[in-house]
Amino acid sequence: MSDLFKKEDKELKKFQELRRKEEENFTIIMAQKLGIPYVNLLTQSINVDALTLIDESTARNAELAIIDKKDFSLKVCVKNPKNPRTISVIESLKKRGFDIELFLVSLQSLKKAWEFYATATKKEDDLTGELEITPENLWKIQEKIKSVSDFKKIFESANLQNTSMILELIISASLSLDSSDVHIEPEQENARIRFRIDGMLQEVTQIPLLTYNHLLNRIKLLSELKINITDTPQDGRFSISTDKKSIEIRTSVLPGPNGESIVLRILNPDKLSVSVEDLGLSEYDLATIQEELKKPNGLIVVTGPTGSGKTTTLYSFLKKINTPGIKIITIEDPIEYHIEGISQSQVDPEKGYTFASGLRSILRQDPDVILVGEIRDSETADIGLHAALTGHLVFSTLHTNDAPSAILRLIDMNLNPHIIAPAINSIIAQRLVRRICKYCSEERNLTEDEVKIISETLKDLPEKAPSPPQINKNTKVPKVVGCEKCNNTGYKGRVGIFEIFTINSEAEEIIISEPTQKQLIEIAKKNGMIQMRQDGFLKVLQKITTLEEVQRVTKK
Repeated sequence: MSDLFKKEDKELKKFQELRRKEEENFTIIMAQKLGIPYVNLLTQSINVDALTLIDESTARNAELAIIDKKDFSLKVCVKNPKNPRTISVIESLKKRGFDIELFLVSLQSLKKAWEFYATATKKEDDLTGELEITPENLWKIQEKIKSVSDFKKIFESANLQNTSMILELIISASLSLDSSDVHIEPEQENARIRFRIDGMLQEVTQIPLLTYNHLLNRIKLLSELKINITDTPQDGRFSISTDKKSIEIRTSVLPGPNGESIVLRILNPDKLSVSVEDLGLSEYDLATIQEELKKPNGLIVVTGPTGSGKTTTLYSFLKKINTPGIKIITIEDPIEYHIEGISQSQVDPEKGYTFASGLRSILRQDPDVILVGEIRDSETADIGLHAALTGHLVFSTLHTNDAPSAILRLIDMNLNPHIIAPAINSIIAQRLVRRICKYCSEERNLTEDEVKIISETLKDLPEKAPSPPQINKNTKVPKVVGCEKCNNTGYKGRVGIFEIFTINSEAEEIIISEPTQKQLIEIAKKNGMIQMRQDGFLKVLQKITTLEEVQRVTKK
């Protein structure tokens, strides 16, 4: 019987070899008819880096494999060049800027190529999630780049085919220039790169579309996004390792008419490590905040649009009160800055861990202080208010234009005003204005119209607030000039302007009575609130910022 099995096995192998040869011969004949070069992948080397330009499921579905890559040229092997799925993938590769050299192969050949994905997976894992910029390289680049013009000069001499080096240069430059976001936007002929510096976008360079496509793929790979998906938005993240810290980069990819727009949000812990005293609060407002932070319970809400510095303000509060004697727990989206001695957690909606469910769990951990990254719904708000009423000091954020509007926003969430009123200690609204550049700024006199605007705005400052200086047409205010140190903008750095609505018993009575916006503003001012526009104009008179800048961010 054993000899019989051996004979059958030998015959089977012989038959399989015959079928394989027939398949290869048929492929050779078809290649000649179609005028496409034939290749046998059983004896051909496979470039794993090239193979992973598309994922395995896409390759199998389209019956193709990329076997080699040189600069922007790809060798693509296909079973049937007329297959619609094959054509679709090849067209997408061309749109990404690749030149395609086509080869005809058998299905057996393709199966052999696809086996290399098992090897590629490990290699890909090594490339995703973390971009290692050595401390030496980071230091060298930052030493060379002190302005946008420095970056442009260095970038002009860079090797655009070295994608990793280009990305390292962009990230290092953004850190050196204190950029909060990097925008990479494809257009018809080139892709432009812009940095958001001090809240304003500045174009720093342009790159060829071929370089953009390789940069897009590298960023997608690092951020664990799907390279072959180009028609739907994707979000991801990766981190940068330096010698002493890890900087997280949040990635957003959005499809557009000329390709996918990339935005990298740089979460640099150095920028969030700000003390309460350094936020830009006036002495008057700083004294108010310091008293509020001494309270053992209640809710402190910080309001303002995206990018107005709310998270930085809340983190400064946590640092101020963080002592071994109290337990602080946060729930955030995402965790932007790790603070020693504080328990921090991050929402994960896919696993059902939301602000509301996370807040419930936190309350079972016996905290003294809770930070809720954002009040997004009535359930989260309701739990937060009740936590504030039951002995916890709670910090959170809300999106409203000014401090009094936060009350109306909570009422609109169908929350009980009788709960809102006693739970809230104070509401802080804020914006960020650019600081005048100390290296190039000059001074000018106010115009008659400007004297009138500032005088009218400051005339009803709270009684408790310090009196403003006398204002007339001889009053000096900063004038924008522009130099290389400020990238010719006239501004360098940012500072907050604030308004703080403290809730006392009189304010509670008004909140309970379903108030109007006007009533809330009146009681806030009566309680000593300096409005944001007033705080901004006071900073103009202190020569911290310009009148134009305050008017820009406080437009009604």
